[in-house]
Amino acid sequence: MPDSKKQKILNAALALFVEQGIHSTSTASIAKAANVANGTLFHHFPSKEALVISLYQSVKQDFSQQVAPQNIMVGNIKEQARTAWDNAIDWTITHPLHQQFCLQVMHYQPITSQLKAKVLAEEFKYLQQLIELGQQVNLIATHPIEYMLDNCHGQFITASSFFINNPKLAQNIAYRNAAFNMFWQSLQA
Repeated sequence: MPDSKKQKILNAALALFVEQGIHSTSTASIAKAANVANGTLFHHFPSKEALVISLYQSVKQDFSQQVAPQNIMVGNIKEQARTAWDNAIDWTITHPLHQQFCLQVMHYQPITSQLKAKVLAEEFKYLQQLIELGQQVNLIATHPIEYMLDNCHGQFITASSFFINNPKLAQNIAYRNAAFNMFWQSLQA
């Protein structure tokens, strides 16, 4: 780890943001939970908003690295989408705090919608490529890409929230198939 104090702060912030909400969590409580001085927190993050943004970007980057397929190929777009979908659901099930934090960030006003859109575009770059390839071969509808990506994100939020709230169903193949099929049907031409 490049800086264990910085990581301790991020870990403490994640736990407290999910437990108390972003607005209700003070930087002093984060520093205390991380067992670092307030000055140390502000050395790494000049403001609470900077901490939220850094944590959000870190979570989304980790998500993307775990989920994105290595190569996108024309012949098996649906299979690649299924692999990415299953990886995303599996990541969420093993990282429920991260997903709950991301849901909070969606409604956190100090972070601009432009920044949220930028992070989502980076997170879903592989999905955009997959959609565009599917559009080229008339497998995926040719709606505006920004809307398609937002729709995919909404489908994912619904499914991941369901599986986090119903962990016994997370590995049930009928529910997993239903979640993917509803996602896939929303993309089809």
